[in-house]
Amino acid sequence: MEKVKLALNYGLMLEMMRVKGLDNEAIVGLLHEGNEEVLESFGEGIPTWKTLVDFYQLNKVKVDQAIMEGYEMSFLTKGALKSLLSIKFAMKEGEDFVDTGEFLDHVKITSNNLQSLREVIAKNWTIVLLEEDLDQEVHVVKIELTHKPIFSRK
Repeated sequence: MEKVKLALNYGLMLEMMRVKGLDNEAIVGLLHEGNEEVLESFGEGIPTWKTLVDFYQLNKVKVDQAIMEGYEMSFLTKGALKSLLSIKFAMKEGEDFVDTGEFLDHVKITSNNLQSLREVIAKNWTIVLLEEDLDQEVHVVKIELTHKPIFSRK
């Protein structure tokens, strides 16, 4: 069964709630309730928590499935990918990864977090293993565009 695809803003807001310790049932309950003031306590919405509540009200089955069974982001810009790493894994640019301009390099990530990233990352990005320390369960990866743009020179 294919995973539910979510727009990056909805996925990032779900991850903001998870980081604050909410389990799947609590997230579903809050979205069902739709109290935007409570949701704002998890951080700034992308663009607003109302957009997520409205999306939930129109797509309850899809969103419930995404929360309970996992989801994949439908598309990620490089900026959104960096936000995902920051929100979901508390990673910092310059410490945990390097933005080369074209891709993210030397991304230091644990085995569990790497598996979690692979589950949600949009297919427009590819994770390339550079190094692994199985004893420490730490990996160093590069995250690059799956299909790199080709610019012709004239």
